[in-house]
Amino acid sequence: MKKILGKLIVFILLSTSLFAAVSASVDKDTIYSGDVVNYTISAEGKNPKFPNLNTIAGYGIMGVSRSQMVNIVNGNYKSTISKTYSFSPTRSLVIPSYKVIVNGKVYKTDEIRVNIVKPSQAKKGSDFSISMEMDKNDVYVGEPVKVDVKFKYKLSSQADKITITPLKISDFWVKGDKKPVKTIKGDTIIQTYHYLIFPQKQGDFEIEPIVANIGTFSRRNIGGNLFKDPFFDTFDQTLQWKKITSNKLFIHAKPLPNNLEVYGKFNIKTSVDKRETKANKPVNLTVKIDGVGNIDDIKKFSLDINDVVVYSAEPNIKAGLNTGVYGGVFTQKIALIADKDFIIPSVKFSYFDKDLKKVVTKKTKPITIKVTGGNKKEIIPQISTNQNTKIDSAPKKQIENPNLTQETGFLYLFVGFLFGILVSIGYYRFKGIKKVKKEIPIITKIKKSKTDKELFEILLPYGKSDDFIKKVLEQLEENIYGKNKTKIDRKKLIQYFLDIETVK
Repeated sequence: MKKILGKLIVFILLSTSLFAAVSASVDKDTIYSGDVVNYTISAEGKNPKFPNLNTIAGYGIMGVSRSQMVNIVNGNYKSTISKTYSFSPTRSLVIPSYKVIVNGKVYKTDEIRVNIVKPSQAKKGSDFSISMEMDKNDVYVGEPVKVDVKFKYKLSSQADKITITPLKISDFWVKGDKKPVKTIKGDTIIQTYHYLIFPQKQGDFEIEPIVANIGTFSRRNIGGNLFKDPFFDTFDQTLQWKKITSNKLFIHAKPLPNNLEVYGKFNIKTSVDKRETKANKPVNLTVKIDGVGNIDDIKKFSLDINDVVVYSAEPNIKAGLNTGVYGGVFTQKIALIADKDFIIPSVKFSYFDKDLKKVVTKKTKPITIKVTGGNKKEIIPQISTNQNTKIDSAPKKQIENPNLTQETGFLYLFVGFLFGILVSIGYYRFKGIKKVKKEIPIITKIKKSKTDKELFEILLPYGKSDDFIKKVLEQLEENIYGKNKTKIDRKKLIQYFLDIETVK
């Protein structure tokens, strides 16, 4: 009896281990372009060898996962090992058959077809719908166009997750509120996303449909019940997505006259922090433009004034939507340094007026700056021969020492020559040391500066023709007017000027 029972157990175990089945499946066989497909190969048996896939039908594998499940059927253990490959196709395809080896035997999976379908517009009366509207479709370059994206759904509809793709258009500035405006009309909720779009170049454009993704959870029994009781069934939840699209929009953009890029209504003004300054001390000019329109397209201003060092900072633009109108303030700082009086010329700004429908040029008044303490021309003394000075060319009478021998004379001459060389070397060394130790005005100013703004003003006159100083000025500008807080190495600056002075 024991022998029979032992043989029976061995037979059951052998039959269980030798039995193998291979299958393949996808989580969905109809998808939208770009959706993720999870392709799973399952094998019953011990240590199956799955295919090593890098691509499926030409599409790269985005991720691979592995799982194992054990079931008891009629007292027999079944071990199922699964391997899932994720990929994202953009066209309909057929997943080919793959080989799987289980217990030394080769099995082949079935081919599986995956179809790509295009999102469709929701039918009238559907639980969900999305649409686009705009206030005009024939505009100038830079002229704002209002676009409203409306997503509607019924109160009785069910959705676990809803995502709506943001509006993106090539060759357009797109501005919009982050949160939609929600209204209720009867049994329908309407979420409206307000956008302003600004064409950046002329031409005819097609605005692609907006896509709404509507996800609902579905439960799937994944087995694992050892006791054949529904209470112990194991489930997982996956989001099933449905896509709907809006209508398309078309827009024609005309060029602005005179190659202008700015459309709207604006004002400009300039101001200075002082009208009188000392020589080589900066005067800070502020250019300010405010109004409505595509203010982001206003270009940086620059000035060219004779005998004046000009440093133009990057503009700062604060803009946004206000009651459906886009506008803001453009501010730019310009530092000017001179050693004599000068005039800041009128600053001109041209744009296409939205109300007048013509080019408008606005300009500021010139500003006179008085500079005190300008450096006078340095008079460099020169050694020259005065032609009126009489030169006595008659030879002087030499006094001869009868006691001085010729050898002694040569000895004195050699000693004198050697002494002269030593004196010269000592003089030049002393001169060099003195030159290095001599305090340089720019270094003194750098040492005394306590803030980035003070250091900026000190270095400003040197930034026009010196790349190293220009870079330091850019860092200081970011510290003063931007968000950066770069620490300026003053020791390196001092050494830089010392090196320049030594070369001189």
